[in-house]
Amino acid sequence: MKAFFYLLLLTNIVFAVLQWLYPYEQLFGRTRPVAAAEQLVLLDELQSTANTTTASERRADEPTQAALPSVEKKLCYTLGPFKDEQRAQEVIVAFKQHDLTMTTRPSREQEYLGMMVYIDGHASRNEVVATAEALAEKGIRDYMIINEDTLSNALSLGVFGLKKNADRRIQRIAALGYQAKSEPRYRTRTIYWLDYNRAEPELLLPLVDRLKVEHGISRITRACS
Repeated sequence: MKAFFYLLLLTNIVFAVLQWLYPYEQLFGRTRPVAAAEQLVLLDELQSTANTTTASERRADEPTQAALPSVEKKLCYTLGPFKDEQRAQEVIVAFKQHDLTMTTRPSREQEYLGMMVYIDGHASRNEVVATAEALAEKGIRDYMIINEDTLSNALSLGVFGLKKNADRRIQRIAALGYQAKSEPRYRTRTIYWLDYNRAEPELLLPLVDRLKVEHGISRITRACS
């Protein structure tokens, strides 16, 4: 019995000395603490993470596509408008001398002439003549008798580029005892456009610039049809 007691005492002394000399972790190893609770992961988040991973892997596996070069659109050109057909033909000849073919494209347009001042309401030509003679005696000698589809036996008292000048004329006629009117006047004419499918050479640039300055003819860039 005493032997067992001495053996137990010796064992405790040895254990105490070892624990004092070496930390507890070196004797028995470090254990990983157990988390009190695992972090919850929602099913939607798990699915989103899986999709992202799959997409990333797929992009990594796909070969890189080279950027496709943009297709340059071909440009064509037009000179115009030409009010004079003869001048248009001269330009066509000049371009043809530099191996540049042009196509003539005529079109019809209404050209504004100005505001016409007139007196209407006459039943016959004799009445128009009588009004004209009466105005001539009062100093109004710039007139013309007209007969059109919309104006019959009317006395034109001039066409004015500015409406304010036409209004001034009307006021003067009113002061003489006559009621005058005004309306815009137009005439139908043919204009010409010259089409070509490539830029003109530098030798023709002075001609193009001169047409713009002297005749108001523009060079228009357009997409080829």
